[in-house]
Amino acid sequence: MIAPSHIRLLETALPTIPLPSLVPTLNWPSLDSSYSRVDLDHFPSPDAEYWRHSCGEFGAWSECFIAVVRGARERIWLIDGFLLKIDAHAKGCFVDVFERVLGETSAWDVRLLTSGKEGHRDQIDLLRVLQDQRRAPPRNEGFTLKVRYVRDGKSRARLPHDRFSIIDDELWHWGANVGGTHHEVNAFSRGWSAQESQAVVYFERLWNEAEVWL
Repeated sequence: MIAPSHIRLLETALPTIPLPSLVPTLNWPSLDSSYSRVDLDHFPSPDAEYWRHSCGEFGAWSECFIAVVRGARERIWLIDGFLLKIDAHAKGCFVDVFERVLGETSAWDVRLLTSGKEGHRDQIDLLRVLQDQRRAPPRNEGFTLKVRYVRDGKSRARLPHDRFSIIDDELWHWGANVGGTHHEVNAFSRGWSAQESQAVVYFERLWNEAEVWL
């Protein structure tokens, strides 16, 4: 048996590993001349703006955000009134961009808060299949993917004009679509504490007032 004095020595000898601090940053989802996705730390040039616009909505996105979603450990919460919208001129939709990464992430609590838009029901069906696949053998994962919606003008809840995401304990703010999938010039900021900003409390209030889809 190790003496208590030796235990105290062992405890003091263990290195203290600081938790990573959140540093707010501002970035612009963009493309370079080879059409590779890049998050700029400044407004895009006219050429970069043209390259991004030519891809259309959902034609490009923030690779940084995709990587963070894939590496999430617990929580992926998204707030975007147009999250599941399908537009005739768009090059894709939410499921096209996020289905694969949601199938790979270690996060088990995935919630999407949005409103009813054209094409949302087909995407809901695909997300339900994704959830069932992760829960079924051989994976048997405790994975939940829930979608709730707010009816415009007919619900107690009111969606914000801005778009937000909470990944684990980090708050992201989006100038346009969550994930930077809009084809116009837009930016996102990250590095905010989801707890200190009260984003978690805000999201849960809206979530509890919204209606259930999945």
